[in-house]
This record gives sequence, structure tokens and C-alpha cells, in this order.
Amino acid sequence: INIVTEVYGTNLTLECITHDELDDEKTYQILSDGYTQNVFQFASAGITKFIMDVQPDCIEDLIVINALYRPATLDIGATEEYVRYKRGEVAPVYSYGTYEATKNTYGIFTYQEQFMSVANSLGGFDLGKTDILRRAIGKKNPELMATLKDDFIAGAVSNGCPDYEAQEIWHKIEVAGKYSYNRSHAAAYALTALAGAWLKANYPSAFYTVALQWADDKEIPQLMSEMELCSTAKIVPPDINVSGVQFHTDYQTDEIFW
Repeated sequence: INIVTEVYGTNLTLECITHDELDDEKTYQILSDGYTQNVFQFASAGITKFIMDVQPDCIEDLIVINALYRPATLDIGATEEYVRYKRGEVAPVYSYGTYEATKNTYGIFTYQEQFMSVANSLGGFDLGKTDILRRAIGKKNPELMATLKDDFIAGAVSNGCPDYEAQEIWHKIEVAGKYSYNRSHAAAYALTALAGAWLKANYPSAFYTVALQWADDKEIPQLMSEMELCSTAKIVPPDINVSGVQFHTDYQTDEIFW
């Protein structure tokens, strides 16, 4: 960000990117194409494949990717489910009274905040009891969860939900409570990732200059390869008149001198 401000005179800030650039198509395209090197939390091979399967086109997708790419959710197949819904291969099914809470995740219970919303709106929990549920989920406390079941079923039925479906919803809460992620945490991660990807998509020479300066030797070939595929930036051999101790960039030509 400092380089972009200095070289291009943009007065850029992290807040500007995460507030004004949420719909930048180039950013989502480079992520969808798998160009994820040095993007916060998104650079490993496994999550890169998941991103390419999802083909994200909005910040909501990035938040879900952060929350779903976890060991337990991978084990139960939630990631594959999300991909099928996102692609329109199958239609999502929403349980009674859960649409508003889960519409952004195609009916898949993903975040702790979704359970809290359903417990409050469908189960009739007041905010105090809703917070007890959050604590039970966050601490993975099945005994505390069990004390809330009857109240949830009774509240849901009194709100028009068939008993059998209330039981199913509670079962989902119990199962998902073992792995669910905090949405606000996932959102902060996603915004950080978006900022990095946006810089890569829109100011690749600056992005790769910093990435290369901080890279281990073993990371440099991957960065060079990706750079050639998705940007105008390019590595050039050392020049005795230009090169320094670190990688040095000519921003007029997008050449990064070894």
C-alpha cells in the first residue's frame, strides 16, 4: 500500500480497499483462476482448489470459504455441498424458519451467529439464553447443549414448526456446533484476503515486489511462475546500474530486477 501510494499517487488505505472495492471483478477473477500466492489464508494448495471450485464473485463467498475450509467441515462434505449449490447443480433446501439466517450459505449451517439467529427467531430464546448457546458451541460443551434442547424444540413448535423438523434443526445445530466458525472472524480474514488479492490484481508490480522481498528461496519460483501467468510484472536479471540488495522494481516497465 505504501509503494502504491508513493509510486502511483493514489492515497490508498486498507480501509479504502475493503470498503470501496468489494465488487472488483479482477480481484475475484484472479482468485477463481487459482492465482492465490501470498494472499492471506488462501495460498495453500487445498484451499486454492476449493476457491477454484467455488469461483467466488462476492465477499460473501470469501467469508464462507474461510469458514468452511476447516478439518471438520471437510470431513462431513460441507465444502462439496456448497460448491454444488453455488454452481446451481442442486437446489438448496432450507429448514423451517431458517431461510433468513442461512440464505447466504445456501442453507448450510456454517457460522455460530447463524445458530444464535435461529435460536432467537425460531426457538424463542431471549438474548441471554442465545448467548448460553453460543458459549456451549464455542466451548464444544455437549452437556450444556443438552440442557437447551427441550426449550428450543418447545419454542420452535410454538412458532409453527412441526415437531419432527424442530428435532432435525436441533440435530443440525448439535452436529455443526462441533465445527462451526465465528462469522465475524471469518469476515475479518476474508477482507484481509480481498485486500491482498485486489492489490495483486490492480497493482501487480508493487504486490510482487513486496512478496519477493519477503519470500524464502523455495517460494520464489512459484511467485515468478504465477506472476508471468497473471500480470504484466516480470523478473529480469540483475543490472549493475540498477539492482540493489533487495528486488528492485522499475514501475515504468514493470520489470523487477533480481
